[in-house]
This record gives sequence, C-alpha cells and structure tokens, in this order.
Amino acid sequence: MKVVVTSDQHLGYANADKTAFNAFLDSLSQRSDVTHVVLLGDLVDMWRRDASGVFLENHDTVAKILNLKSKGVQVYCVAGNHDYHVLDLNRPSYPLQFTKEVNLTDGQVNYRLVHGYEFDPEQKVPFMAFLCRVMSDTEGALESNLWADFNHLNNVFSKIEPSFMKADLAKLSERLRRRPEDRLKDSLDKINLAASKEVKPGEVLIFGHTHYPFINKKENVVNTGSWVKDAAIHNTYVELSGGKPRLFVFGGQEITERIQL
Repeated sequence: MKVVVTSDQHLGYANADKTAFNAFLDSLSQRSDVTHVVLLGDLVDMWRRDASGVFLENHDTVAKILNLKSKGVQVYCVAGNHDYHVLDLNRPSYPLQFTKEVNLTDGQVNYRLVHGYEFDPEQKVPFMAFLCRVMSDTEGALESNLWADFNHLNNVFSKIEPSFMKADLAKLSERLRRRPEDRLKDSLDKINLAASKEVKPGEVLIFGHTHYPFINKKENVVNTGSWVKDAAIHNTYVELSGGKPRLFVFGGQEITERIQL
C-alpha cells in the first residue's frame, strides 16, 4: 500500500499554485506504486468564490483526478472548512464522493485522515457551511477590495486619532483585519497540540488546514501543508507506506526534520 495525501490547494484563490498541482497530479498518473490518493480538504476555495463557478473553472484539475481513478487508484475526497459545501454534493451520479474522514489500515497501523478544522476552536460547522453557500465571485471580489480599503483607512486614522482611542480601535478591528492565513499562524500551536491529544494507539493522524507541513518525532502526527504561494513552505504532500509517513516538497526534496509535539 502506498498512500499519497495532499490538501489545501484552495483552487480559485489568487495565490493558489494550480499549475504546480496539475503537474503533481500528472506525475502521480505516471507512477505504478501509488494505490491510494487522499485529497484532504480545501481543494477549492468556496469562501472566496462561487461554488459552481470554481469547479467549472478547474474542470481540468478535476479531469486529472478522475484520470487517476480510471487507472485503478483509489481516490478519497475529504471536506475542508473552505469547501465544506462539497458534503452536499454526494449523489451517486457524481464522479467524486466526499466525506468528513477517511480511515485506512496498513498492517497493524491505522491511518486516520481528517482536514483539521476539527482541532481549531474558531471553526464551527454552521459558520463554515454558511460561508461556502453564500459566497459568489462578485462577493468574493468585493470582500477582497473591502479588506484593502479597510486597511488603508485604518492606517490613515492611526496617524490622526487621539492616542487614547488607538488601543480600543485596535481591539475592535483586529479580528476583522486578520486574514484566515494569519489567524492560523497565531493558533498553530494550539491546533497542533489538540491534534496530538487525539491520536490513538496504533494510529497515525494526518491532517491539513494550517498550511504548515510537519511530521512529529513520534511519527504519529502529520500535517500535509498546502499549495498556496503565501505559505512559507508550500506544494507539499505526504506518502504513507508500512505505517511510516514521509513528507515531500513537489519538485524538491524530502523534509526529514521532525518536530517535538
């Protein structure tokens, strides 16, 4: 068994590296050793784009995924917080089926694969589902422009407002101004610790969500990283075989460093 796991492509987002991900899928189609591929959530970004439009725009990527299935590779699709709406797309006639979790057994080891929002206390299902269902391309563009305008105005007011108001303004605006990517940086340690507490004996837990790839020293907690260019390390994926995880940068080297967790 050789399982390849990848997550957080965020197709439809301006900083998504779609070109590299498509090349990665092409490379998998040329391999004979890969038996399973797990897409571990946030394949598309429905918080910034219309759900239907983003799939239509990325039909070529979907075709490459289906090509893997046609070659006999077992493909699993897990819902993330940015594409949670895919759980409502599960009709038998659809070429891809989506789930919240995947469990695979390799000898005496169980691989448990989840997106990772489960370990993030700021992610709630009603919130995730709402953002996926209401966003359109127009609203997504408007939201991006509003972020830029808000930050500009905040910089202007910070120069002219009385000093006693600055602290209160900062507190009120902090959460509004923070991008999801920046919030995740601040929450990283808490999320990783929460994940580590969920690992069961004989299990390797694999998740994404944070865009920070790693394998811990016990090699039982793994993060797949992301395919967005604003992540410090991106275009990463995980291979699982014989109960052991390995972490790679596509087109680069294996990441062999292990973190304490």
